[in-house]
Formats: sequence, C-alpha cells, structure tokens
Amino acid sequence: MPDSPSEDSKMPRISIVRTTPKVSQQKLFAKRRCYIGISLDNPVFYGKSLQAILSWGTENFDHCLVVLGDYLRRFNEYIFNSLKGEAAEKASFEAGNDFIAKTKDIFQQFNEDKIQLTRWENCLQADEYKKSKTILCNLYDTLPTFKASVQRDAFLFLKRQKRKNQKMSLPMEEAIELSSQYLLEEIAVFSSLSEQGWKVELYPGPELGVLIDIAKGQYSDIPEGLKERVNVELRISKSKTE
Repeated sequence: MPDSPSEDSKMPRISIVRTTPKVSQQKLFAKRRCYIGISLDNPVFYGKSLQAILSWGTENFDHCLVVLGDYLRRFNEYIFNSLKGEAAEKASFEAGNDFIAKTKDIFQQFNEDKIQLTRWENCLQADEYKKSKTILCNLYDTLPTFKASVQRDAFLFLKRQKRKNQKMSLPMEEAIELSSQYLLEEIAVFSSLSEQGWKVELYPGPELGVLIDIAKGQYSDIPEGLKERVNVELRISKSKTE
C-alpha cells in the first residue's frame, strides 16, 4: 500500500498499518471518498502531521471530508472539567473555533473541491444519524455483550487519560457511562457518514475495539452503514531526510 511521497523533506510520511475489515488495496482505493475525524486533543492533528495526513488523503482519494469533533467533546468537558449543558457546549465550540484558527493556513493549501471541513453538530442533523443512534442505543440497552464492548473502550480511554495525569471530576462508574454515550454518538455518526457515501475512515491510531467486534460480525441488527464502513489505521513517521 502506498506511502506518501513528499516534496517537503521535513514532511512526515504516512503509511497504512491495517484496515478494518481487511480489504485489498485495489478495493480500498476504488472507494473514491474518505473522511478524517479530528480529535481536538490529539497533537497529531496540528502542524506538519495534519498537513501530511490531508496530503495523503487527497493523493489517494478524490474527496476528503474532515469532521471536526468539537461538539462531541461536551461529554469530556463534563467528565474532566465539571461543565454541564450550555457551559460544556460553549467550551466545545470554542475549542473547535480555536482549531479552525490554528489550522486555517494548512487547509488553505488544499483545493476546496478535494477537502471539505464540517463540524460535529452538523452531523447530528442527518436522518441517517438519528436512525443509527436509535439502533445503537437499543443494542446498548438490550444486548449485554455489546454494552460491555462499548464500556470496555470507555474504560480504556479513561485509563489513558489518567496516565496523562488528567483528573476526572466524576466517580469512575459515572465517567464510564458518560464516555460510553460519547462512543455511541461517535459510532452513530460514523454509520451515518458511511450511508451518505463516506465509507472509508482515515485515522492515525488504532480502531475502537467495539468497531473491530462489529467488523468481525459479532453483532446482528447493527446500522447498515457500519456493515460497509472501512477503517484505515495510519502511521505517521518522521521523514528519513529530516
């Protein structure tokens, strides 16, 4: 699978670690549209590494939808900063505005026909999202194995934050439930995007465990979009010439 060529000697190199589910290179790149979910707290999504990811996406696909996960982080504002309701939403939007301001010059380097930026709240308006969210919430409430898989990912996320000395403002049990709601919303958006034709996700990190379980066919009655979605885990490496 292709690495990213780079005219800039200091540009990081992008390569594919794996796809979930496993698909051939020919089948992957036959899908001409991809999306990239932006986690605002991940330093990878700034500077040269962001530029490299966007370059790789536009080199290998005709259109890339960049989904800014700003409104989604309202759950984390409550878990870590004790912010609820409008205060959490305001903090999330401000974080999104800050990202847009900091990365404006990078996005301006790309043709608007190739790169499209959308904010998280826009994704929640789609009928496909609402349908997928209803199905996933029902599974979460009625299928113990699915709920356990979601909560496992939620716990692992909180554990990673704890290792980074990020203190929670809630008891662990409540934090896991809020983080699980975060994941259900995120997965429903992924399903919705897939149904809308954005079937390939590019992400510089490992796939969620629950989505790996879904890709393995462990659950029936999942949203249609998740059956057709392909996750591409990317690796970002420093250029050998750097």
